[in-house]
Amino acid sequence: MAKKYTWEYSEPETDMETGKETGNTLTHTISLTCSYLSGKAIVTIDGTEFDISEKPFSLKGTEQVFRLGDSAALLRFEKDAPTITVDNEVLTPISK
Repeated sequence: MAKKYTWEYSEPETDMETGKETGNTLTHTISLTCSYLSGKAIVTIDGTEFDISEKPFSLKGTEQVFRLGDSAALLRFEKDAPTITVDNEVLTPISK
């Protein structure tokens, strides 16, 4: 049975030309629908969908690295539930 998780991550907005912060905040939304049994995993980052599926029973223990705005992020499929780490901070899911 597939489960759905959702996280949000906020960061200061940076002007592309000057490289300076604008004072605004950007909020990124990450959602994950996955099944450890089937190995199916779809991650959606700010509305863009990525299929990161594995073989059946193969998701546990795997990791996916991705960019989240200006930061590197790590999606880790752990024993109990997946986690996302950004800049050494584990994000708390807003829904499970």
